Amino acid sequence: MSQESAVIQQLHTEAASLLQQKKSDEEIVDHLVTKGYERHYAEIVLENVKKDTADKKNFWITFFYGLGFLLLGAALSYYSYRFAFKTGAFFYILFWGVIVTGISIMARAFILFKK
Repeated sequence: MSQESAVIQQLHTEAASLLQQKKSDEEIVDHLVTKGYERHYAEIVLENVKKDTADKKNFWITFFYGLGFLLLGAALSYYSYRFAFKTGAFFYILFWGVIVTGISIMARAFILFKK
């Protein structure tokens, strides 16, 4: 990691810390300006930190949405099998579409929000 990248990463970390402390946007920008950065650059850093935070939240929402589909499909398939077994039926329904949908939603979360 170059020195410039380390400085940018440290700046983002500091802005994220201030955001977690519930500081207002103006306070965060003012703090970064006092560090010697231009106001416009400080605003861009703050927006990037907010976007990263939103991406992490959206990752978990999407991931658990997909996990729900996966578990629902697995549970439906399991109970269909148990019902068929108990009644002596020769077939049961495998809800593979719901399972595949859940897996694809989870994969999409990892692909879209990989950071």
